[in-house]
Order: sequence, then structure tokens, then C-alpha cells
Amino acid sequence: MTRKFKRRELILAQASQLFMEKGFAATSLEDIAEAVGIRRESLYYYYPGKYDLLYDIIEPQIAKVMAGFEKVIGQDTDIRTTIERGIANHLNHFNADYLHMAMAVRKNSRDEVEQKFAHLRRLFKDYENLWLVLLSTAQKERHLQGHNIPPKMLAYSILGLCNSLSSWYKPDGEMSLDQIARHYSRIILDGIAFA
Repeated sequence: MTRKFKRRELILAQASQLFMEKGFAATSLEDIAEAVGIRRESLYYYYPGKYDLLYDIIEPQIAKVMAGFEKVIGQDTDIRTTIERGIANHLNHFNADYLHMAMAVRKNSRDEVEQKFAHLRRLFKDYENLWLVLLSTAQKERHLQGHNIPPKMLAYSILGLCNSLSSWYKPDGEMSLDQIARHYSRIILDGIAFA
């Protein structure tokens, strides 16, 4: 059982790397099998298709983001600190490439795969709702200046900015995720003022 678990972990690691390097559509099962050092037929024993692999890559990441954000919300802090920590949690636990891939393959022909991705969409929606409740509550209690901005727009703005990382972030780039999180927090919480 341990050997099967380790092989599954290796397959997921190699598939994740290939999906990020080549893109989901351009990565074949042959590519993944070759990277793992097994035949394609052996890969089917673990995963019948790429969508099944993608699901097992993405779902734990979403779970980490959710758990981290729930922990942040549960802390006794002011709204500014909660939002700052929520942004940092999002950036440090969530691989934006995975979100990008998940959104790209929302609809699939196989029912069992579609059910899995429907579950992912529910998890994404639950995460959005955590932000929505946090922000709408802060607005009602007048802790945010933008109390007339629809809370959904605020939530989508924060999540959109965080998820935009997938289009430009490089792990070996000039800024760390912590630095980016601080800049994002300033942009969201302080805005851009003209001198």
C-alpha cells in the first residue's frame, strides 16, 4: 500500500510540473508516464485520464486555502489585519496555475469527471462566500470606507487580483510571495492616491 501511495505521489508531482511547464492541453498521458518512468498502460492503474490527475492536484490546494482562511477569520483581529492575512494566505497556499487550469477545463464529457469538477466549483464558491461574508459584515459595521460598494464586487476584486499572479509571477523573480502580499494589501486597502 505504501508503494502504491508513493507512486501516486510521484505521478501527481510529475503531472503538476508538466502541466505548469507545458500547459494542461499540451501535456499527454505519455509525457506523464515517461516522466514517472512507467508505461502509459501502468498510468491507467492510478489515473484513467488527465482530468482525474488535475482534480487530485487542485483539490488539496483549495482545501489548504480554505482551512488557512478559516483560521485567519477565526483570529481576534481588526478587519485590516484580517484582510492582509487573508491575502497572504491566498498567495502562500494557493497555486494560481492550478486555478487557471481548473477554470480552463470546467466542462468535460465524462460524467464522473464533471462531478469532480462540479465539486471543485462548489469549493471555489465556498471560498468566495467566506470573503463575501467577511466583507459584507465589515461594511455593515462600518469598518470599511467603501460601504456603498457591492460586497461581491469587493470580494471578486480581491480574489481577481490574487489570482492574476498566474499571468506573471515567477518563483525565482524579484519579489517573494510575502512581498507581493504586502503590496496587494496596500493596493486593496489604501488604493492609489494622486499626489
